Amino acid sequence: MKTKLHEHEIRVLKALEKRKSIDIPELIEKTGLVKDSIEKASHWLEIKGLLEIKKHSKYLVEITKEGKEYVEHGLPERNLLDLVNREKIEITELRNEMKNFSIALIWVKRNDWVKIINGKLILTSRGKAAVNEKVSEEIVLSQLVEGRHYADAFPKETINDLEKRGLIKKREEAKKEFFLTEKAKEFLPKLELKEEIGQLTPTIILRREWETKELRKYDISIPSPKINPAKKHFMRQVIEYIRQIWLDMGFKEMEGPIVETSFWNFDALYQPQDHPARDLADTFYMKTPDKGKLPDRNLIDSVSKTHENGWTTNSKGWQYKWDPEFSKKCVLRTHTTSLSARTLASLKPEDLPAKFFSVGRCFRNETLDWKHLAEFYQTDGIVVDENVTFKDLLGYLTRYFNKLGFNKVRFRPSYFPYTEMSVEAEVWNEEKKEWVELAGAGIFRPEVVKPLLGKDIPVLAWGPTLDRIVMDKYEIKDIRELYWNDLKKLREAKMWLR
Repeated sequence: MKTKLHEHEIRVLKALEKRKSIDIPELIEKTGLVKDSIEKASHWLEIKGLLEIKKHSKYLVEITKEGKEYVEHGLPERNLLDLVNREKIEITELRNEMKNFSIALIWVKRNDWVKIINGKLILTSRGKAAVNEKVSEEIVLSQLVEGRHYADAFPKETINDLEKRGLIKKREEAKKEFFLTEKAKEFLPKLELKEEIGQLTPTIILRREWETKELRKYDISIPSPKINPAKKHFMRQVIEYIRQIWLDMGFKEMEGPIVETSFWNFDALYQPQDHPARDLADTFYMKTPDKGKLPDRNLIDSVSKTHENGWTTNSKGWQYKWDPEFSKKCVLRTHTTSLSARTLASLKPEDLPAKFFSVGRCFRNETLDWKHLAEFYQTDGIVVDENVTFKDLLGYLTRYFNKLGFNKVRFRPSYFPYTEMSVEAEVWNEEKKEWVELAGAGIFRPEVVKPLLGKDIPVLAWGPTLDRIVMDKYEIKDIRELYWNDLKKLREAKMWLR
């Protein structure tokens, strides 16, 4: 331990050798060090268990510019009291005659110096006594004109009142007192202050001083100060990381509007117009714009017939009359799968095979609590290829979650309105020792693919969530914390690395 002490640390310890305690001003005098050097050295000694630091806080008070004016010209309540004592008691007359009358009236009433009777101010017994006596506020202000004092030298209530009135201001002064620990007392008598080389310079090397002087040893076990570098919000880091995963796997990014028509958000995905998920209870319908434009006539006919009777998809459809006006209603998109529908409708035969992904915000009319938000992020993906199979779907998802750092992935059968077969993907959380669901996936039904693409071929589709991954990484218990922008949490949050 002795060999790892810095010269400044030794100076601080030596200053305490025959003393019970010491403060910073005394240390400056005894050691010849500046305050910053003492602060650093004492902090290192505290970490090493050689110094005990006790902190005390005191408040200094000083008079303000307005307070000095009141000392010179008198407190408003004092001036009003003197006028009333000289039998100037009409409120209307006093209001016109004196400055700060309203302030003065508040304080003479609070001090119980006057009573108001029929528009006149009448002195009370306390008021008569106060005529020839200085009040506490006047005494404190007259002393502060001469210089700053510690707040505890005056009545607490008086200081609080003067501060509220803006006549004084308080400043906290932190004091530190240093004590040697038993550990330091054991070897302090043997501790010697030697001249050491802390940093090699060209002069030291040329003069070969390093041969006769000791080189300072550095203690690499001392905790280093935390550095919070400028960085992006962790949600933005995750989004960019996921975007890069899909790009590395050969996917192209899909982009599209947040305000979407019901046609692309629901109808194109073969969701019937009377489905409960389309109610206001689950969906945000727009007031402005109320409705949007539908795509070309051929696509509308294909989708409407598929809903009504199955069209040419070997399905019976939903057996209802499809309403184009209802399909025009604008909503905040409830999933980024609407982008998959738009992309399928835009593909030409020469574009196939194709792979696309998206990362974007979605909105649902949820009751806000620790695990539900009205807004969330979702990543969507599709693979359009006549030769892909369900096994390829599982492979893509496994690869994606492996790149996110999840080594164990499993799938279980599920149901979604626009895919068949359908699965839910789960990953193993090593810390919690449990499986966590992170994605729904499947192969788009013919009722989705054929109206949009013009032919029925396999389209692999999935929609993993982001929020659970981020909450697990940053140990967030309340989903609302993802978007609170708490500066302390943002500074301390580690960079997103897997």
